[in-house]
Amino acid sequence: MRIALFCHNYPPHPGGLEVMAQNLARGLARAHDVVLVSSGWEGAHGKSLEGGVIVHRIPAIHLTERFGVPYPVLLGPGLHSALKAAASADVLHAHGALYPSSMLAAWTSARSQKPLVLTEHVGFVTYRRALLNAVQRAAWIAIGDRIVRRARIVNALNTRVQGWLQARFPELAVRYVGNGVDTALFRPRATGERAAIRRRLGLPADEVLALFVARASEKKNLDAVLDIPRQDHHLVVCGARRDLRLPGVTDLGLVPYARMPDLFGCVDVMVHASAGEGLPLAVQEAIASGLPVALLWDEGYAGWISREAVMACDSLAEVDAAVRRLTASAESRAVLSARARAWAEHKWSWNETVAQYESLYREALSRTDEPCRKIA
Repeated sequence: MRIALFCHNYPPHPGGLEVMAQNLARGLARAHDVVLVSSGWEGAHGKSLEGGVIVHRIPAIHLTERFGVPYPVLLGPGLHSALKAAASADVLHAHGALYPSSMLAAWTSARSQKPLVLTEHVGFVTYRRALLNAVQRAAWIAIGDRIVRRARIVNALNTRVQGWLQARFPELAVRYVGNGVDTALFRPRATGERAAIRRRLGLPADEVLALFVARASEKKNLDAVLDIPRQDHHLVVCGARRDLRLPGVTDLGLVPYARMPDLFGCVDVMVHASAGEGLPLAVQEAIASGLPVALLWDEGYAGWISREAVMACDSLAEVDAAVRRLTASAESRAVLSARARAWAEHKWSWNETVAQYESLYREALSRTDEPCRKIA
């Protein structure tokens, strides 16, 4: 097959969606011709061949990035050739119903009469600021609804998002394909290796280290994590340029993805307090690395992970208590670490995830009785 992928951001832009899109694209490229259209970021623009994938990075405006809301608007040179390449594909696959990149995918699908597959990652995210919620509602009405109805197949990244989409679009059969994880790359480390990694990263050698990984966004709830007393642990933060200077905190800023397996391998606990997520890939990678995870639970996670594989928390107050318990007890960490690693080894595989997407593409191509609909 010839497959065209559209995602609003792509590495080197940091984030879990970016890594997911890259893993999927490279997995598909082992057996198919894959082209990917995304936004440029910090000097990375133009066309390149990466891991068997032809990547078109279009210059873009990233104005909302400062508010923790990634919403690049693609414009500038390279857009015409990227869309021409995408139009020659057999099937198009867009990530996220609200993004300009997905609008371009839907437009290209309608113009070329090629089927569109849509993966929705988060559905509707409730922010603390009413203005963001109002803008999001308007965006779903003006953009998201049309793109969802344009797609031949709609897929969700967790069962909460699947249920939300199914309720909003009862005429559709919303699918569910979860992400894989590389359990050979993300794995537990021996004591000597952990110590060496800590030295390289400039982390405390003898303290219990709790890790927070997330881009800058209010829904990540970093403030609540910083409020957890640190008598029994040292907090390591990464994922954005924050320049935190607080007692008991090391801010690593933006850590290259290639170094994340080492970082996961040398800490003791992960804390993830985000709301409105699909299932963060960083959480899966931490679990595969054998980390006990204090996780703010989302009902949608249950389709892809057991509450028993993490320390599931139903409120931020419970996250606080879970972090204190895990950082104070080596025995609790060891029990949950073994349980987490076993879950990842038995349940998650990028090869299986790629195969499920291939099945969705073949189904979209086979439904010749259903013409590609125009965008209303």
